[in-house]
Formats: sequence, structure tokens, C-alpha cells
Amino acid sequence: MTMRKSTKTIAIMMMMIDMLALIAAAAPLTAVEAQTAAAAAAAAAAAAPSTTRTTTTTIGNNTTGTASSGIELSQQPVLQERTRAVSETPIDYAHMSLTYSGNGTLTLPINNIATIANFTSNGSALVSFLTQSAQGTETIRTQDGQTATITFYEIVEFNPATMEGKGIMIAEVHTNPTGTLASLNGMTLAGIDDIQSNGVSNVTLWEWESRISNLDIVPVQDDLSHR
Repeated sequence: MTMRKSTKTIAIMMMMIDMLALIAAAAPLTAVEAQTAAAAAAAAAAAAPSTTRTTTTTIGNNTTGTASSGIELSQQPVLQERTRAVSETPIDYAHMSLTYSGNGTLTLPINNIATIANFTSNGSALVSFLTQSAQGTETIRTQDGQTATITFYEIVEFNPATMEGKGIMIAEVHTNPTGTLASLNGMTLAGIDDIQSNGVSNVTLWEWESRISNLDIVPVQDDLSHR
């Protein structure tokens, strides 16, 4: 914590110290005189400009401001998946398309109870070697035949020595709003991708709870029609 005082504040404090020194050097004060001197010193301190009592908290070289709400994610993952590339097709020196398949689990809040649903998946992605990123779509299918489409974007960093990678991913889910996967419809997910050297990818996604829901957005046309 850094405390900053102006030159004016230091001068006022020195005057107060001198005043107290003079009082101490004088003849002993009566109780009434001591109380009067203390009140005068307190009044002088209160009269100092309010800016002289301001403190600034610093962390490193940055001054702290209004606290950010941060990224709020669900306590437990919504989707956990393990995939492997099926085909890879070079497009040019900087891009490649690939297809993949996998399986995993969904955690669904059904009747206020966390229910686990197993699924299989098939997807495709466009990979950029320049930006080390990928974007694509994926279809998941549960054991009871329910399906959902996931649109995602991912940025990856690879270790050249081991060819292992770490990725950060955002995704949005679309599905039947009345089916067993209805709670996923329109949900925004965020998470990580752990890529092994053998090409196996382990994805874990949580719900982005601090996002703005579509239900919070008032249609502009409807709003104008009521004016």
C-alpha cells in the first residue's frame, strides 16, 4: 500500500508539532487549559484540505479502481468430452480442415437435480496455423436420441518439443427448446482443451453465468412501438 501526502499536509503537521513543543516548554497547564489546547489542535487537523487525507492503494504499477465482476462460471462442468481427429485436409500453407468424433457427458439440471447424460459427437473445424486457432461446429447425440449443435471458437498454444497443447474455448449451444436438452438451448459455455501428443483432445466446458441472457434483451422494435 502506498501512502501519498502533499507538501501542504507535511507543513501543517510540522506546525502542529511545533505548537505542542511550545506548550510542553511552557508552565504546567491547568486541566481546562489542556482541554482547550487539545481542541485547538483537533480543529487545525480538521481544517486541512480533504485531499490531504486521501490514500491510494497500488498493486505493482497499477492503481486499483472499481472492482470488476470477473468471469463467473458454473461450479461444475456442463460438458466433458474426449475427441480424436478422423481426417485432416490441408487447404493452404496456413489452414487445414479436419473432422473428428468423440464421446462425453453432460450435466443437466432436470427438476432441480443434476442429471448426467452420455453422448457421442461428430464435428468439423477450420484450423489456422498463423493464429493457432480453430472454429467449427459439432453435433452431439444423447442415448435417447436428443441432439444439440455446438458452435465454438478456440485459441491453442502448443509445446513444440512434446506437441502437446493447451486451448481456451468459448461455445454456444442450440437445441430443441422443449426436449430433454432444453436447458442447454442458447447457453454460452467457456472452458479448456487439453490436447495430447497422440491427437486426443479432452474438453471441459462450464456455463458462463455472468453473461447477458437473450431474455434480458428488449426488442428495439417492440420498445419503439409503445412510444
